[in-house]
Amino acid sequence: MSRLEGIVTPMVTPLKKDFSLDVDGVENLVEYLIKGGVSALFPLGTTGGGPMLSSEMQRDVCAAVCRFNNGRLPVLVGVSAAAPSDYVKMANFAAEQGASGVVAAPPCYIPLDDDECVAFYRDLAEASPLPVYVYNMPGMTKINMPPKVICQLADIPNIKGYKDSAGDMNAFHDVIFKLKDRKDFSLFMGPDTMMADSVLFGAAGGVNSGSNLYPEVYVNCYKCISSGDIEGARHHQDNINRVQKLYYFRRYIGLGVASSLKTGLKLRGVCDNVMLPPLAPVSAEVEAKVREIMDEIDANL
Repeated sequence: MSRLEGIVTPMVTPLKKDFSLDVDGVENLVEYLIKGGVSALFPLGTTGGGPMLSSEMQRDVCAAVCRFNNGRLPVLVGVSAAAPSDYVKMANFAAEQGASGVVAAPPCYIPLDDDECVAFYRDLAEASPLPVYVYNMPGMTKINMPPKVICQLADIPNIKGYKDSAGDMNAFHDVIFKLKDRKDFSLFMGPDTMMADSVLFGAAGGVNSGSNLYPEVYVNCYKCISSGDIEGARHHQDNINRVQKLYYFRRYIGLGVASSLKTGLKLRGVCDNVMLPPLAPVSAEVEAKVREIMDEIDANL
C-alpha cells in the first residue's frame, strides 16, 4: 500500500439491543462512509471501543468490515490490547481477512518508558504481516510518546504511519518538521479541531471521529486545504467545530464521542445507538441535544 492520505474514519461499532454485533449496521456504515468519500476505514479504535470488546467480537467486527468493504478502501484494524501477544494474533487475523494495516497504541495498564515503547513497536513491526500505524492516545493509555520516540519509530521497517491523539500541536509540528522529507510515512491528526491546521503544515490527513457522521464535511475540508482553498477550508472547519459540540454530554469525552455519534447515525438511519454495558444507555435528553446540534450543522452546510 502506498502512502496513505486523506480522511480515515475510526468507525463506531454498531450493536443490537442484545449487545451482539449489528452486522447490518456495519454494512450500512461502510457504505455510508465510502459514499461520503473517506480514504480508509479504521474499525476497533477508541471510537469503536476496540479494547473493550471481547476478542471474538473484535474478530467479528474486523471480518465484517473487510467483507463489506470488499477491497474498495484500505482497512486499518485496531489491535490495541494489554498483552503484546494479542496484538500479533489480531494482526494475523486482520491479514487473513484482507485488511491493509493495523493501528496500535502502546499496551494499556502497565506504563512503559520511551525505550520500552520503541522495543514494543519494533517487536510488533517484525511480527506483524501487515504495516503498522502507531497510535499515541495518552488519554487512554497514560503513555505520551514524545516526538523523539515517534521519529525513532518512523525508521523501523514496516511502521508506515502515526496517528496523534495527544492534542499537543507543538509536539505534532515538531514531528511534521522532522519527518518532512519522509514521503513514505503518513502523519495523521486525531482531534477533529486540529485537522485543518495539521494538514496545512504537512500532515497526510486526519483520523477524525466526526467523519462517522459527517464524512463529506471532513473530506471537503481536507480537499480544500490540499488545493489551497483556505476560505473553503475555514467553512468546513467551522462545521467540524460544531460537530465537536456533540462530544461533551458525558464526563469523559472518550465516552461522549461514541454515544453521540451513534445517536446521530441512528437519526440518519444507519445504525442504532446501543452502548455496551457497563456504559450507560443514551438518554432521551441526549438524543434531543444531538438532534438540535445536527440541525444547526445541516443548516450551515
